[in-house]
Amino acid sequence: MDILIVGAGVGGLALANGLVTDGHQVRVFERADAPRTDGAAVTIFSNGAAAAAGLGVSLDDLGAAIDTLGFFDADGRAFAHADMTLLRRWTGYRVATIPRASLLRRLAAGLPAETINYGRQVHTVETAGSGAAVVTADGVREEAALVVGADGVRSAVRRALLGSAEPTFNGWVSWQGLTVAMPELAAGAYARCVVGEAGLCGLMPAGGGLVQWWFDVDGPVPAGRPVIGWLRERFASYADPVRKLLDVLTEADVHAFRHAVHQIPSAWGAGCATLLGDAAHAFPPSQAQGANQALEDAWTLRRALSAFPVPDALRRYERVRARRVRRISSLAASEVTNKPPTSAGRLAAHLISPAMFTRLQLITIKRCSSVLNHDRL
Repeated sequence: MDILIVGAGVGGLALANGLVTDGHQVRVFERADAPRTDGAAVTIFSNGAAAAAGLGVSLDDLGAAIDTLGFFDADGRAFAHADMTLLRRWTGYRVATIPRASLLRRLAAGLPAETINYGRQVHTVETAGSGAAVVTADGVREEAALVVGADGVRSAVRRALLGSAEPTFNGWVSWQGLTVAMPELAAGAYARCVVGEAGLCGLMPAGGGLVQWWFDVDGPVPAGRPVIGWLRERFASYADPVRKLLDVLTEADVHAFRHAVHQIPSAWGAGCATLLGDAAHAFPPSQAQGANQALEDAWTLRRALSAFPVPDALRRYERVRARRVRRISSLAASEVTNKPPTSAGRLAAHLISPAMFTRLQLITIKRCSSVLNHDRL
């Protein structure tokens, strides 16, 4: 088939890899004028890595593997650890922090040179007839047998198909960056999350001397205040390495990522058009599953298209994925990991071994995973 994917992000490019392998003619329309290099890093859990491998893309050599994930109080006391090497042993796939730009380059590298069309902004989608078509911002109409909207949280394709594109922003913001800092953290395989009344600070090695860091905060920066200065004041009571990190950051290092939530209907497409990734189901990054769920979508949609005719394949894909994604979306929207644990929760975490804590993480991941459960369509 001639398939048109709107958006050259993680999900769109991953799907393109699988569909090109299956012999389809694939075009990707990306509104940016060049390959995207924005964004910090993403954590690819075992489910996302398995989905990428199933689409023909190995991520094993990208970024930095995470062997241990520690959770700490603001005063520096650990209250839980997860042994992430167990996830690799149990699933066959590692957990890693990968710069988004590196991930996009890997996904683009496996595609024919003419696949990605930059500077093509889609204005709307038409689904009448036996196929679908997009109309670009400059008025050009492009027909295809199938259109997939992978164009992000403010998706033009979602607006055309569902009549709503605007997500709900819940007030939380991730102030994040990917910088060369704190070599003692960058060189290891140890990631940490430090949580207190001010919010959560996360630090993860991302390979190449880089550290992925973020501050999840509920509420805006006061008008006129420099962000780093405000974060230093807000997180002043946090122990190292949080204070040490803030000492070396500059205003140019930090970027805002607002936490958004979409309503997730059972059918998020119409006719020969559907959605994928954030266009279908944006949710906060607090569970680190955004990129992973986009990869899961791509893996599932490819399977559906190989077994069923369009549009039946699309509706089957949507039903299967909607059930999975709602679970992680609800958990992420609660922002539970960004809030200090209760006394009972802290005690329970102390009593649970790293292996058991990791087992609980695997249970959470499998609840939202089509690839690890090999969902039937």
